[in-house]
Amino acid sequence: MNNQRLGYQRLAEALVDRGLVEAQAIQDALSMSSHGGLPFPEALVTARLVSDWELSNVVCELYGLPFLTVDIADPDTESMRGLDLNFLIENGLVPLSRHGQVLTICMPAIVPAEILGCIAAESDLQILAVVGTVQSNRRWLEKNMEPAAELASTDINLSVESSEWGNLFDEADAAVLQELDVDIEPIKKLSILQDLSEESALPGPGDGPIESERPKRVIPDPPDGTIL
Repeated sequence: MNNQRLGYQRLAEALVDRGLVEAQAIQDALSMSSHGGLPFPEALVTARLVSDWELSNVVCELYGLPFLTVDIADPDTESMRGLDLNFLIENGLVPLSRHGQVLTICMPAIVPAEILGCIAAESDLQILAVVGTVQSNRRWLEKNMEPAAELASTDINLSVESSEWGNLFDEADAAVLQELDVDIEPIKKLSILQDLSEESALPGPGDGPIESERPKRVIPDPPDGTIL
């Protein structure tokens, strides 16, 4: 393995020297990373300044590290026991396996040596780093470690005016009838007539109460001389 210390600056210089990325774009990505933005490799890939595979290839050549993605090596979730999961997610790192005191960890192309040093210090493990890709690591983390995204709200907006609800139902009914190849014009006309009929049956502002439709009981006149 190359004895050079893992870091973004050496990679940045190599990308510019090989003509893969413009110097200004590299500086912008480095600046973003140093100010709490995306990690340098992820910023490069997300902005499509360099392909995921090309970036990993350069890292392997620079540092003499093996290339092994999470798509090839199935990560053992037991190897994450006792590690800071939020720290792993933040830095795009996926532990692959643990043998004794040696933890094999897949990098998203590269992370600074200080990041791996933090994991080693907190876990009392020796870190063996391999080169993965930004996107495959991120996909695996999102699927296996990050909480699922909240489902979109299914609450119904009850503030909608009743007339708007009526229009929605009318449109839905019309769509069904059209799908059944039914002539909806007569139905529309019938609906209008029914609405007009119902409106005419309602009392106006000056009208009295509506009389019940129940038939009145007729009491016959008593026979002559009968006292009620």
